Amino acid sequence: MMFDFDVRSEAIDRLHAATAIFTAEDVVLKMLRQVGWPTPAGRLLDPSAGDGAFVVAALAQLALAPNDFAEVSRVHGWELHPLAVRDARTRVAALLLSREWRADAAQEAAARTVTEGDFLTDGPDTGDFALIMGNPPFLRRQSWPGYYLEHYAKILPAHASADLLHAFLDRCATMLREDGVMSFVTSDRWLFNLTAGQLREKLGEKVGLDHVERIDETTSFYRPKYRRIGTPPRIWPVQVVFRRAAHARFPLTSAAISPDEFGQEVPPPPARTLADVALVRLAPWLGPIGVFVVNTATAAAFDGHPMLPAVDTDDLDPATDTLRAPSRFALLTQRELEPEGALRNHLLQRLHLMPKRKGKRPYWIPPETITLNVDRPSLLVPRIARRLRAIRVPAGILPINHNISVVSEDGGLSLDELERLLTCEASQAWMRRNAPRLENGYLSVTTGLLRRLPVG
Repeated sequence: MMFDFDVRSEAIDRLHAATAIFTAEDVVLKMLRQVGWPTPAGRLLDPSAGDGAFVVAALAQLALAPNDFAEVSRVHGWELHPLAVRDARTRVAALLLSREWRADAAQEAAARTVTEGDFLTDGPDTGDFALIMGNPPFLRRQSWPGYYLEHYAKILPAHASADLLHAFLDRCATMLREDGVMSFVTSDRWLFNLTAGQLREKLGEKVGLDHVERIDETTSFYRPKYRRIGTPPRIWPVQVVFRRAAHARFPLTSAAISPDEFGQEVPPPPARTLADVALVRLAPWLGPIGVFVVNTATAAAFDGHPMLPAVDTDDLDPATDTLRAPSRFALLTQRELEPEGALRNHLLQRLHLMPKRKGKRPYWIPPETITLNVDRPSLLVPRIARRLRAIRVPAGILPINHNISVVSEDGGLSLDELERLLTCEASQAWMRRNAPRLENGYLSVTTGLLRRLPVG
């Protein structure tokens, strides 16, 4: 497929609108001090310069004698969006004018300092930068404009193609010279998400970690005028310092890294985890309420048809962490047997409410198959919560909507023991250190993470 320039320009605008979260000056200055800028020799690169925060702060610490192009050339930035390029060059020129540069020389130096272009495809190939610093864009692949989905598919390796941040980290690690340092503000997810394990492993072949530190998302950024003012970015940012693997303090492997425990003595792997003593499964999503999951009144119309009481987080009493009486039912159907009568009419009349189906899944089968065993009591663990919760669910009741179900297995812990384990302070503290953070103090509890919970 071919794209014209207007499509590319629109794609650039969309990328910029989604990723333009710029770093506050005090954070930039702290990062520059941390890596010892200005170094006695060597150049600094910002691969995603934005409006020039890192470039201008780095230049401001140089002598910048009037019209000294050689000194200015020690700092270089790349930026994709033309308006951001204009802003960055304007700031660079203003700094040089304040150092008594001629106006024409300041404009020329600003144009040389900030290059308009795509760093991932057209950036410099040489590794002569002592420092590579900045705030690379964070944007998951599914949110990329169509132009970039096709454009980057040709050049990005598989391990670096899930997020723009991954691509920038990988490219910069390849460019870094042997004695160089990289210092970036990044989202924390790449450090511990299982899906980023291959990225960490591949980066670790080139670089290791010197420093990882959480930074305050409410004060560390500012946004262009077209973005909502006063709202923090929807990320949990960290500042990360890399060196070549042979010179770094800590190796970088596929293993997950907790930003809250970085640099501490690594405890030995637990002898047992929750996966060793219980069955941890994800509850099915059966589609919008009103189709395969119905209220009590609707369920009465299907008297005699197989169904199960179904529970979600709104059926939990938050004060006592107990289950209220179920008020919904999951309709049970079989692939080999098309329903008839009232149930068939019910499903056909509500097909427009269901998401688009993949493959040849018949209309009478929900989006996800019910595989949970409800023959024995279980614990329901909400996936989004401020703390790790474990709510008793009697046998015969089905958790739904991607909550987590924990069931005692033969030879494992009893349900009482599992409940005590999940709710004890040691487990709460472990989850606070390792779970991805969400808005307003909430944590994202996943099945993979919960299975790794240490068992004493």
